Amino acid sequence: MPLHLHKYPFVRFLVPLILGIYFSHSFLNETECSRIVMGILCLVCGVSFILYHVFKKYTHRWLTGVCIYLLLFTLGAAITELHLSSVHHQWSAEKCVYKAQLTEDPKEKEHSILCPVSVIASQDSAGSHSVDKKVLLYLTKDSASQQLKRGDQLLFYGQINAPRNNGNPEEFDYASYLLHQNISGTAFAYTGNWQLKGHDPHRTLKQTALDYRKMLLKKIKHLGFSGDEYTVLSALVLGYQDELSEDIRESYSISGASHVLSLSGLHIGFLYFLLEFLLSFANKKRGTLIAKQLIIIILLWGFAFLTGLLSPVVRSVIMFSLIALSRIRNNHPVTLNTLAVAALLMLVYNPFYLYDVSFQLSFTAIAGIVIIQPWLDGLVKTENRIVKYVWGLMTVSIAAQIITTPIILYYFSRFSTHFLLTNIIVVPLVSVIMYLAVFTLCIGFISPLQTLLAFLLKESIKFLNGTVSFVEHLPYSSIDHIWLTSADVAVFYLILFLSSLYFISRKRWALFGLLPCIVILITFHAKERYQQQNIRSIIFYNARNCPTVHLIESPETSYLFSAEKDSVHKKLRYATQRFWNKNLANTPQILPSSFRGKSIWKQNDVLYFEGKTICMIKDDSWRNKVSNNPLNIDYLYLCKGYKGKLVWLMPLFNTKKVVIDASLSDYKRKAIEKECKLLGIDYFSISEKGAYKITL
Repeated sequence: MPLHLHKYPFVRFLVPLILGIYFSHSFLNETECSRIVMGILCLVCGVSFILYHVFKKYTHRWLTGVCIYLLLFTLGAAITELHLSSVHHQWSAEKCVYKAQLTEDPKEKEHSILCPVSVIASQDSAGSHSVDKKVLLYLTKDSASQQLKRGDQLLFYGQINAPRNNGNPEEFDYASYLLHQNISGTAFAYTGNWQLKGHDPHRTLKQTALDYRKMLLKKIKHLGFSGDEYTVLSALVLGYQDELSEDIRESYSISGASHVLSLSGLHIGFLYFLLEFLLSFANKKRGTLIAKQLIIIILLWGFAFLTGLLSPVVRSVIMFSLIALSRIRNNHPVTLNTLAVAALLMLVYNPFYLYDVSFQLSFTAIAGIVIIQPWLDGLVKTENRIVKYVWGLMTVSIAAQIITTPIILYYFSRFSTHFLLTNIIVVPLVSVIMYLAVFTLCIGFISPLQTLLAFLLKESIKFLNGTVSFVEHLPYSSIDHIWLTSADVAVFYLILFLSSLYFISRKRWALFGLLPCIVILITFHAKERYQQQNIRSIIFYNARNCPTVHLIESPETSYLFSAEKDSVHKKLRYATQRFWNKNLANTPQILPSSFRGKSIWKQNDVLYFEGKTICMIKDDSWRNKVSNNPLNIDYLYLCKGYKGKLVWLMPLFNTKKVVIDASLSDYKRKAIEKECKLLGIDYFSISEKGAYKITL
C-alpha cells in the first residue's frame, strides 16, 4: 500500500495535537508562561485566518493549513493543562483529618493494605475544606484494615503528599504515572489513626461493571479452573491480572507472548471478527448491514462492561466501534484515517492516554499491520490456501513486531528473538481460547455441554502455557538489558518511516535521509558508552524495604552492601533495573560478611571502597560500647533497626556525614536530623532528597 499522506488528513491533524500535548506536559505545567504561550498561539491563528481572508489567493492557501495545525497544537496544550490542573492539589504540609471513601476494593501488599480512595473533605486548624481528589491510602495491615471493602467511608489522620519519585537514577517515573491515572496524592495511616464511619452502597457504572467481573471470576473458579490455568484465563478473557505469578509473567515476556496477557486490541479484534462471521448473513442489504454493525458495537461494549470497563479495553472498543461504523460506508474499514480519528477522539477526551503503554502499543501495532503487512504479504505469491494462511499470519506478526519494537525496547529493555515462532502458535490458540471462553460462560443453561467446553478450554490453556514455556527455554530466547532513550525511539521511528517510504512507495530520496539518522544514532550511543567507562561511584539507594549501598568499580564489576540477606536483587529490581540495564554489563555481586578485593574491603558492617569508609548501623549492637580511638568514617549509614540516638555513636566514630535511610520512620528521621544540627554534623536524608550518589 503506497504511502500517500495527503489521502489521510486525520493523520496530519493528529500530529500537531500530539505535539501540543507533549509540549504542555513537558514544558509548561500550569505556569503563567503557559497562558502567555496559549495567548500567542491563538493570536497567530487569528492573524493567519485574517491574512488568508484578506489575501484570497491560491498562493496563500498554506495559511489555512498553518491556522488549522496551530489550532490543534493549541487544543492539545490547552486540554493537557486543564487535566493537569484538575489532578494537582496543594495538600497541607501538616497532618490533618481527612474524610475519604473507598472507590475500589483494597489490595493486600506485603506490609500494608492499599486503599484507592476519593478524599471528600479535610479538617485542620483553619476549618473544614471540600477536596474531591483521588488518593492512594496505605493502612497498616491488621484484621480491621483487611475487612474493608469498596464504598466504606473513613476518617484518617495523616499527611497526604503529592506523587513524587524516589530519586533513584534512571528509575521509572512513578509520579507521572500516578498523575496520568488522576491520582493526586499518597498517604499512610497507622493503626489507631483511622476509623470506619459508614458505608455508601451506591455504585458508579465502573464499580457495577467490576462487580459483574467479580461474579464471572467466581464462575470460572466454579467450573474447576485453578492455579496457572485460572490466572491466565482470567487475564485473557476478563483482564484480571492481580493473581498472575511472577513466573508466568516472566515466561510470557521472554517468549514474546506477554501482549496476550494484557486484554486490549488483539482480544477485541478476535471478538469483532467472530461477530462479523456469525452475522455475515446480514451483509446483503444496506439496512441489515447497518443493524449488524450496531449489534456488533453493542455487544463489544457489553463485553467491555463485563471486563470492568478497563481503560485498555474501552480504548480498543472505541477503535473497533469506529471500524464497525466505517464498514457501513465501504469495504476497507481499517485505514490510517480510522485509527487517527479514534486516537484524536481519545486524546481530546483524555490527553494522558498518550503516555499509556497499552495505548501506544495498540495503535502502533495496528498501524504497522495496515501499512507494512500488505507489502510483506505480496512478497510471496501462492495458490496453496494453507501456505497462504500461514504466511499471512507470519506477516501480521512481523509487521506488528517491526513497528512496536522501539516501544517494547524502551519500556521493557528486552527483545524476544523467537517472537515469530511464538505468535504463529499463540495467536491462533488465543483466538480459540477466547471463543471457547465466550461460549463456555454463555452456555450455562446446558450443563453437560458447558462441562465439555470447560474441559476443552482448560486443555487449551495448558497447551498454551506449555508452548510458551517451551519457547522460553529455547537457546537465546531473549536479548535482555537493552537501553533506549526517548530520543532513540524517535530516531528509530524516523528510520522506519523513511524505510517504509523507500520500500513501499519507492521514494528514492528517503535513502538519503536514512544515513544521517543512522549516524546520529551510532554517535549518540558511542558517546554514552564512553561516558559509562568512568562511572566509578557509590550510590545509597532509596529502597524503603531494602537499605542498600551500590559500589560501582566499572560496568563489569560492582557490589551491593545491603542490610538484607535474602532476595536483595528482587527487592531492588523496581528501583534499580533501568539504571543497571543502561550502565552495567554484569549483575552486581552481593557482598558477604567478610570480603577483600582489589579496591574493596568489608568486615561485618564496616566497608572500605576506593578511599571511602562506610559503616552501616542496622541494629543496636553498637550500643553501650566504648573506644579509646574512634573509627574515622566518611559515611555513617543509619537504617531501620537502630533504635538509639545519634549521640550514643559519637564515642565510637568520627564521621564526616550521616546518611539517613528511607527505611526509618518519619519520627526517627526528624529526631536524627535534629541531632545532626545540634552536633554540627553534615547529613543527607534519602527519604527527603532521594538516592545519594557520590561520584569517585
